[in-house]
Formats: sequence, C-alpha cells, structure tokens
Amino acid sequence: MELFTIALIKFWYIMLIVFILGRFIYYPNKGKREFLFTYLMLATIIAILCILISRIDFSIGFALGIFAVFSIIRYRTVPISPREMTYIFLAAGIAAKNALVPDDIDLFKVITSDASILLIAGVSEYFLFRDKLSTKLIIFDNLELIRPAKRQELTNDLELRFGITGIVGIKIGRIDTIKNSVRIQVDFKDPDDHNFSDTN
Repeated sequence: MELFTIALIKFWYIMLIVFILGRFIYYPNKGKREFLFTYLMLATIIAILCILISRIDFSIGFALGIFAVFSIIRYRTVPISPREMTYIFLAAGIAAKNALVPDDIDLFKVITSDASILLIAGVSEYFLFRDKLSTKLIIFDNLELIRPAKRQELTNDLELRFGITGIVGIKIGRIDTIKNSVRIQVDFKDPDDHNFSDTN
C-alpha cells in the first residue's frame, strides 16, 4: 500500500508540473489547445508506463526509448513547429524523469530540477517570443497603393479592410497586372492573438 501511495503522489506531481508548463508557460503565448491536450495526455501515459515498469530491471536505454517513441512516432507526419516539438519533449522528459526517479532520492533535488525547467522555459518564452511578429500573405487589389510614396496609405488601407493592427513591415511580392493584384507580405504585432494565426 505504501508503494501505491508513493506512485500516486509521483503521478499527480508529474501532472501538476506538466500542467504548469503547458497552461501557464506555453499556452499564454499563442499556444494551441490541441497541443496543450497532447502534452497532458503524453505525460499521463508515459508517467503511468514508467511507474508500472519501474520495479522491473530494464536498462536506462529502454526507459529513454519509451518517451522518445511517443514523442516522435505520431508527429512525423504532422506539420509542427520547433517550439511545439520542444514542449512535447519537455512533457515526455518530465514524466519519464519523475516517474523513474528512485523513491529514496532527496525530494529537494526533484523539486529543484523541475523548478529549474519551468524557470528556464518561462524566461525563454518571455524574452524570446514576447515581441514575436505574425505574418500574413495577402492578395491585394489596389496597385496604386504599392508605391513607396504611398506606404502609409497602404498601411491604413490594410488596417481598415483587414483589421490588421500593429503593422511593422510590408513587402511587395508578385504583381499580376492582368488581374490587377499584388501579393503582399504583412508583418505585424498581434499580442492578443486576435483571430490571426502564424500560418498563411
């Protein structure tokens, strides 16, 4: 019964750490719900598997292979950014690390290691992604406004017609004189994620 209690504490501690990582570090910065769900479920299955086999004499290579397979095998066929992939690795790594840690290890070391992971992830998110720009490609139908002298008018028109605010850069792409259209790349700040994604 004592072993079961320890395993239960381990499991819910793991879920707490992964939840903090996903909900309060990853998600506020344009995180996606489906990935938040993925992190929690991935950590759940890896933690349960590792806890169940921790009493069996497996090599460390096998233990590491468990979360490596779960981290990679499904997501090879899905377009995924390096940031999301990093969080998948973190969720899997935290689950495996804490589930396989010996019961007699100093609790302070476990908490300190997890706190360090959360701190580094949080600080990195804040300083590396706080000024991240969103980009949209727009097929624009007014060739008159693409002249350099009318850049402010073009900016105002984009803001008015498409609701894009915080524009910091506009690049003119392919011009189609037959259809009277031009492809424009618009770089803008979207801190509140107002209905704009980073995909085009």
